Amino acid sequence: MMTELLEIRSESGGTRLYLMNKPIHAGDCLQVLVDTNWYDARCECDREAGKQCWYLIVFKPEGEEILEDFSTLLCRFGSNNG
Repeated sequence: MMTELLEIRSESGGTRLYLMNKPIHAGDCLQVLVDTNWYDARCECDREAGKQCWYLIVFKPEGEEILEDFSTLLCRFGSNNG
C-alpha cells in the first residue's frame, strides 16, 4: 500500500485535499501515520471568515485528536477506500 503526503490544491470552489492525485472530500476516511502507528482518520472542512480550513480527526484508542497541520503526515487510503 502506497503512502504520500496530503496536498492542498486550489480549485474553482476553494481548496481541496488530494492524496495520490485523488481528490479528498469532507467526510472521506484515510489512515494516517502518527509516530510509528497507523490510525483511521476522517477529513473535514470548515469555513472560517470565508476561507476553507481542512483538518483531520484521528481516531486513536485513547481518544480523538484533531490535526490542523498535517503537512508532514504520511497518509494512505484505508483497505476499503481503494
